[in-house]
Amino acid sequence: MTTLHSALKENDSKALRGIAVALGLIAYLGGLVYAGVRSYDLFARTLPAELLPLAIIGIVALELTALGLPLAIHYWTAPGIQRIAALGFYILDLALIAANAILDSAHNAGDLLPGFMAAYGTYIVPALPILVMVTWATLWALDPASRDRDMIAAVRAATKEAVRSQIIEEARAADITADVRQAARAMTREIVGETVGGLRRPGLPAPAAGMTSAGHGYNAEVPAWPAGMSADMAQPEPEAAHRPARNGTRKGAAPESPK
Repeated sequence: MTTLHSALKENDSKALRGIAVALGLIAYLGGLVYAGVRSYDLFARTLPAELLPLAIIGIVALELTALGLPLAIHYWTAPGIQRIAALGFYILDLALIAANAILDSAHNAGDLLPGFMAAYGTYIVPALPILVMVTWATLWALDPASRDRDMIAAVRAATKEAVRSQIIEEARAADITADVRQAARAMTREIVGETVGGLRRPGLPAPAAGMTSAGHGYNAEVPAWPAGMSADMAQPEPEAAHRPARNGTRKGAAPESPK
């Protein structure tokens, strides 16, 4: 049950929470400005003047990362490995900003730097923009949307591979004897036709399809004489010659009547 007293108390809590958040943002931005000034002074003392604009770009990238990673942790990163990676990179970014401030302070005081700080200034500070790039690239790669796209691509690749394997198996098991025979017949006809055409005497026109040289129809599949009859039997017998008989008449002719 909500009463007037509880409503006023809740409103006071919201107001105090808002003030705390505002003060925290101001303090955080003040720390970023201080770290930025320290980093700029460090680069201005240790780098040639022509490289200072590039160093400023690196400082801005480092400061923006310190500002963007808390927002990513609260509003973007998914629970699990992506959020853990974001927290790790955020801690690393703050440590690098603090190391720049300490290194700049040591340079201003003229103190002798420890070996690890000298190595940091020589080998790590020039690579700070690259570390920023690695940070954001890793977070984008760990984004659940990117992993969903990778999963869909992997499923598609596996499906295509399965279909390819099935096609190979079907090709091995398929019976193509009839198709091969049909193709062989077609190739045989083509080869015989080319061979016969090459043996034809030059100067003679090629006969029309299905026609003989005399113009009569011809069917190669119909035999020249009925079945069971040889070529000799199919030839007509020569007509018997008319020889004269002994009586002076021709054999086979009617005898002349007596006069």
